[in-house]
Amino acid sequence: MRMFTLFLFLPLVLVAQNSEDEDASHLKGINYLYMNIDTSLAPEIAAGERMDISDIVELQLRRAHIALRPYVVNTPQSNVPLLEVSIKSVQTRGIDNYELILKVHDHVTIDRNKQQTIATIFEMRRENIPTSNDTDALKSKLRELMSDFVAAFTKQNP
Repeated sequence: MRMFTLFLFLPLVLVAQNSEDEDASHLKGINYLYMNIDTSLAPEIAAGERMDISDIVELQLRRAHIALRPYVVNTPQSNVPLLEVSIKSVQTRGIDNYELILKVHDHVTIDRNKQQTIATIFEMRRENIPTSNDTDALKSKLRELMSDFVAAFTKQNP
C-alpha cells in the first residue's frame, strides 16, 4: 500500500516542479520591460515609502541589465510587456498583512478570434508580510521577490 501511495504522490511532485519552469518559459524573448508599481490597495504606505519601493524594483532590474522603458499612464496598451508589482493589505485570521504580487503582461494572440489581448504570462506572490509602521519586512520581501524574478528572467534570456 505504501508503494502505491508513493507512486501516486511522485507524479504530483514532478508536475509541481515543472510548472514553475513552464511559467518562466513565457518570459523568453522579452528584450525590455515597462514597470508599474501599484500600492493603491495598501493606503497605509506613505508617499516616501512608495518611492523607496519603486527604487528597489528599478534597481534590481537595472542591476540585472534588464532594459526598462518609461511607463506612460494615459496609454496602457502601449506599455507592453509590462512588469507590474502590486502591494495590497489583506486581513487573514484577524491579522493585517501585506501581499506582494508580481505580474508580467504581454500581448497574446487568441487562436479562436485572432485578436490580441493583454494577458498575464508570469506571476509570483509573497504573502503574510506583517503590516506595521516599520516597512523593513515589506522591503526585504520585495527584494527577495525581485531577486527570484530576475533569476527566472535571466535564465530564460541569457
